[in-house]
Amino acid sequence: MSCLLSFKIIFAFIGWRMGGGRGLLFGFLLGWLIDSLYRRPTIHFTFRRGTEDDFTGYQRQERTWEPYVDVTLQEAYRTLGISEMATDEEVRQAYRQMALRYHPDRVETQGETARQEAEKRFREITEARDIIMRARGL
Repeated sequence: MSCLLSFKIIFAFIGWRMGGGRGLLFGFLLGWLIDSLYRRPTIHFTFRRGTEDDFTGYQRQERTWEPYVDVTLQEAYRTLGISEMATDEEVRQAYRQMALRYHPDRVETQGETARQEAEKRFREITEARDIIMRARGL
């Protein structure tokens, strides 16, 4: 929250006007508590470097802001073949379908290399489901 919209400042001012120094302290503490309870989600930004040449011949590093996106979560959705807007039931259904398709016991007769690849793919699918469920708090 910005300093001007902070409950800490507002309640500290009201407390100071009503009770002096103690009111300022208690107002600030009350505002801090409310700020911590109603915290808005934060967006993280990262720098991306540009490739334009400077007049000295060196590459100038242009700084532009980009929102931070959790790459592993996107990869998990891509692994299960669903969108990020999928419901919890759709996530479970996609996991079941992929787990049945790539379960190591289904390729048991095709040889050891096919079984190892199926085990690897099955592990990836299970990890993707776990990442998505953890991110959703399930």
